[in-house]
Amino acid sequence: MDKNQQRIQKVKKEGRIERYKRQARQIHEDPKSIGTMIRDGLVGVWRARGGGFYGLGYLITFIVLEIRLIVGDVSESEGVVDFVSSQMIEFIFRFGIQSFVNGFLAFLWPVYVLNWLGAWSLALLVAGYYVFEKLLRPAVEGWLPELVSASAAPAANDDDDEANR
Repeated sequence: MDKNQQRIQKVKKEGRIERYKRQARQIHEDPKSIGTMIRDGLVGVWRARGGGFYGLGYLITFIVLEIRLIVGDVSESEGVVDFVSSQMIEFIFRFGIQSFVNGFLAFLWPVYVLNWLGAWSLALLVAGYYVFEKLLRPAVEGWLPELVSASAAPAANDDDDEANR
């Protein structure tokens, strides 16, 4: 087991609150690490959804829904103190539940595209898939090599299924 797999195993064993504490300590000790942490989190979500076009759509939809949630909370607050205190309470209760709901809704991102663009949406989805697979995937996988393993895993499972027939 390599160092990265050991870190992943450790992270999986710790609870949500412990993970947040560890991340807060890491950001406090090295503020520049926040960019890497955000990148790793986003890439992890993309990998979990296959690392391809659908995963990218899921990730974009999830980010948009989360931004809407935060903007709505900011606009409803009466001031900075009100916003921060409400966020502390909501972080524990509502934000976790709302993020779960946003995650579920992000699974349905093709439905949003179909609803938004009507008849043209199917052509746009097919064209988007083609452009991503033929033009963007090589560049993205060069920039984010961890996505290569995510997209290779389903292909390996398909090969195993064909071999078992």
